[in-house]
Amino acid sequence: MSLAKTEEIDAVTLCALMSSRLCHDLVNPVGALSSGLEVLGDPSMDQSMKDAALDLIKSSAEKSVALLKYARLAYGASGGLGAELPYEEARNVLQALLGWTKANLDWRIAPGYAPKDEVKAILVLGAAAADCVPRGGAVVIAGERGAYDIKVAGQRVIVQDDMKRAFAGDIADLKPKFTPHYLSGLAARAAGGGIDLVQEDGSASFKLRFSAELSQSAPSALTAG
Repeated sequence: MSLAKTEEIDAVTLCALMSSRLCHDLVNPVGALSSGLEVLGDPSMDQSMKDAALDLIKSSAEKSVALLKYARLAYGASGGLGAELPYEEARNVLQALLGWTKANLDWRIAPGYAPKDEVKAILVLGAAAADCVPRGGAVVIAGERGAYDIKVAGQRVIVQDDMKRAFAGDIADLKPKFTPHYLSGLAARAAGGGIDLVQEDGSASFKLRFSAELSQSAPSALTAG
C-alpha cells in the first residue's frame, strides 16, 4: 500500500492537536504520581499501602521520564534547526519507551548521525509499530541515512486505518494520537520521499524514504525474531 496523499493543516490546529497528544500521553502516569503522593500523606494508611504507593510513584515517575524524553526528541526542536542527531540517542529513547509496551526493540542501524527529520520519523514509526502489536511482538528498525525499514511482527498485527491516513497526509478527522504520524509523512514527502506500508500475515513493514532516488531501495536485515 502506498501512502502518498498530501494535505496541509493550519499551524494553530496542528499545535492544538500536538498539545492534546502530549497531554494524553502524560495524564495517566502523572495522575498515578498524584495518587501515590496522596496515599503517602494519609496518616490512616498502613505501611503496606505506603510501600505500594512508593512502588507506584517510582514506576509512574520512570514512565513519565521515558515519555518526556521521547517527546522531546521525536516532537521537539532538539539541537536547533537543521541539526543532525545521533542514531544512538534515538535508540536509547525508543528502547526506554518500548519498555512500557509489550513490544521488543531490535535496532539494526549502525552508529552515526542523520538529519533531525529522519531521526524524528524513525522514532514516530518505531512507536507506531509497537502500537500495532498490543499482544506483544518484535519491532525491527534497519537502514541507513535517507532510507529505513521499520518492521513489526507478532501474534496479532493491527494497523489502524487512522494511522494509515495520517501517514498519507489525510487531515480529514485527524486525531491527536496520529498527529505525529502526519508530520512524519509530511517531512518525508517534503524531502522527495515518502512512507510505504507493506502488510503480510503476522507482520507489517513501514518503508521510510527521504529522497526520490532512495524510494525503491530496501535495507537488508529485516527479519524479526
